[in-house]
Amino acid sequence: MYKFPVFTPAFPKFSAGFYLALALAAFLAFSACNNTDDDNTCNPIALEDDPPGQWFLGDFHVHATGASNDTGGDSSPEAIQQRAIAMGLDFLVLTDHSNSTGSDATTTYEDPALFNQGPEFPYWDTCALLSVPGQLLMIDGNEISPVSENNSQPTGHIGCIPDDLATLDRSGAFTDRPKDAVTGGNALQQANERGCFTVINHPYAITPWIIYDWTSYDYDAIEIWNGTIGFDPWDIRGRDIWRCDLLAGRNTVAVGGSDNHRIFTDAPGSGLDPALGYPTTAVFAANFTWGSIMEGLKAGKTAVFEGSSRLFIDGYNEKGCRNETADMRIVRLRGSVDSHLDSTRVVLTRATACTDPRPDHLAIPQVQEDTLLQQTVYGGQNFDFRVTVAGQKGVYSALLQPNTQAHYAALTRAIVID
Repeated sequence: MYKFPVFTPAFPKFSAGFYLALALAAFLAFSACNNTDDDNTCNPIALEDDPPGQWFLGDFHVHATGASNDTGGDSSPEAIQQRAIAMGLDFLVLTDHSNSTGSDATTTYEDPALFNQGPEFPYWDTCALLSVPGQLLMIDGNEISPVSENNSQPTGHIGCIPDDLATLDRSGAFTDRPKDAVTGGNALQQANERGCFTVINHPYAITPWIIYDWTSYDYDAIEIWNGTIGFDPWDIRGRDIWRCDLLAGRNTVAVGGSDNHRIFTDAPGSGLDPALGYPTTAVFAANFTWGSIMEGLKAGKTAVFEGSSRLFIDGYNEKGCRNETADMRIVRLRGSVDSHLDSTRVVLTRATACTDPRPDHLAIPQVQEDTLLQQTVYGGQNFDFRVTVAGQKGVYSALLQPNTQAHYAALTRAIVID
């Protein structure tokens, strides 16, 4: 659990009668809260306690040598495990490219005789052995990676996060070749049929052939922050299209992923080589098991950030009880600012409408939003802000803005009021 400081404000002096009236008002408010069906811990001043559980830190998008041929040769599963433990990650998912010719680390040449031969999930047993009880869950997933003959034509990369480790269908290869034969939507369908929790990785990117073609919307999550060069303009589009999904009534989950290919890259990364865990996705779960983490993930209980920056959002009604319906009257933002940031801002918005250009991958999604808070914060600062709201319809989410190099930002999940 994250701890946040308690700030004690200085109050002016008032008469004894004022304090008696204040105490009576507080008693009446407390009595009114207790006379409802709400939990007795509700309090409009202290707010209801957090539910049982913990934020577990992980990376949903990592590549390993021997299964992806673009890792430089030194990203062994063992090296990834050691780096993850040193960083304090609780879990990570290897998502190596599905292309069967991509498992030869010595070449990027694609041999048509090896198309769609697999093997997929090559480090399944290795990851199980490298997992450390109570310390690290290491999972082998996949990134289904079809491609077009024309590098300016998008298809997309589909992250396959194993949902149930016991029932995931690992038999046979994914079909991702020949070039131009497999759309992003077809790759997505294959992942869904296998039992994957599906993620649209880097839906927008500087390299056109990895952009998603939007031929299907049957996914579970969008990678709203891909670590390649920090929280960049393409990630901003990814975050906006996620909010467009929510405004359209889809229950799309927000995740981040480093897309690390060079495990010994130092934080926060160099050029197009991100460091492991940059960004990190935190998942709120009841306990430290893969089943519990997946339960939290599917419920959308996520936050994405870099370094020691953090940002979490919660809603409460006027009595201080946790509530994220039209009765929400308080939005609480808790977090911290990485010391690499001199100063930045916490911005809370309510998105109300979206101009959605899909399937056009070149047009930029436009989100109409109201700004509810813009608060300056400083490196090394912990904060706990409360914003009064009216429970209006919309998508409420917050952002801790990055530095000029696009690093050390933090993004919240969304609260959706229908």
